[in-house]
Amino acid sequence: MKTWKKAGLTALAGSLIAVSGAQAEWSVSGSGKMSYTTKNGTGDSGQTGNRFGMDKDITVDGSMEMDNGWAVSSSHTLDDGASSNSSMTVDMGAMGAVTYNLVDGSAGIGSIDDVLPTADEEVWNGVTNSGRVSTGGNYFKYANTVANVGINIGYNLNEPVSQQTGSVSGAGAGVSALSIALTATPMDGLTVYLGTGEKQNATTITQADDLSTYAVKYAYGPVTVGYQVSDYDTYDSTVDYDTTGMSIAYAINDDLSISYGERTVDIGGQTADEEQSGISIGYSMGGMTVKAHANAVDNAGGAATADYEHTEIAVSFAF
Repeated sequence: MKTWKKAGLTALAGSLIAVSGAQAEWSVSGSGKMSYTTKNGTGDSGQTGNRFGMDKDITVDGSMEMDNGWAVSSSHTLDDGASSNSSMTVDMGAMGAVTYNLVDGSAGIGSIDDVLPTADEEVWNGVTNSGRVSTGGNYFKYANTVANVGINIGYNLNEPVSQQTGSVSGAGAGVSALSIALTATPMDGLTVYLGTGEKQNATTITQADDLSTYAVKYAYGPVTVGYQVSDYDTYDSTVDYDTTGMSIAYAINDDLSISYGERTVDIGGQTADEEQSGISIGYSMGGMTVKAHANAVDNAGGAATADYEHTEIAVSFAF
């Protein structure tokens, strides 16, 4: 009987040591955003719905260190329905980090689809989606930094969101796509971006579109300027997108910034280029942020009669 007790206590002590060595750290954070939005233009049939809106999320983060020194972390964000996101990352130190992400986010070329400096949203926000070399949110990602060059490789799993639950379906399976983004800082203030890869074609889901982009961004004191060129070659179609964009942002002080940007999208088969422009302002005070932007697009989709304007004012709180 005494022997049994001793063995039991020894096993229990070993178990406690194992649990202690793998203890995880957990944190909870969240944010709330209230906005007022207007939209109008000659190409708009009229704004409907409530101009006031709210975005909110709660994020639970957990992390632990394994016996070999690798760090494992998991993040779960509860948002509005399908926008909720989960990810898990294994950081192997000098060998880089591997992440699996579900639903929302971007990897590879999608992580640099628009790096132009802005005080709030991009110039296309609320008015158009033309020419973006973005990728989906269900992906594996490998990230590392080698000789001052950041490497971001994304492998997007392009099945519908309804199938992203770990189940297997033989119907509606699309092609997965690989892309890579490189980020380098050859000198103080200067950042260079280069990306290339593929994305599932929207019509023929077993085929992929070709994507590429390059950009430069330079910061000098309170001023940051950026220039970016992107190509989106659509599979088996003449409707390709060649995009050129530029912007400038000025930090008036540590809390207040303003920016202005423009993008031109040359759409294959259209006589008119899509012209995008926008101005933004952002102000932060502790955990509160107030931002506003006014974006406009002329010849949306290459149609000379489609012009839109989008304005948004928002206040958000982080807790």
